[in-house]
Amino acid sequence: MPRVTIDVTVEDIKKLLPHLSPEQILKLDHEIHEYFETHMMMSVAQTSFKEWEDREEDIYNDL
Repeated sequence: MPRVTIDVTVEDIKKLLPHLSPEQILKLDHEIHEYFETHMMMSVAQTSFKEWEDREEDIYNDL
């Protein structure tokens, strides 16, 4: 199935907020926080793998 992407700005979201129920706004807030927390954890975890990057071992990638 093709993936559809759209460009949404912060201003677009601000315009939509009055049309959402308080429950929907709280759910959106929760999901944004979860996304941001996951993104931060992934960024921190990614730095721990730098020590595994060894160009000498890249010779095995083509086997």
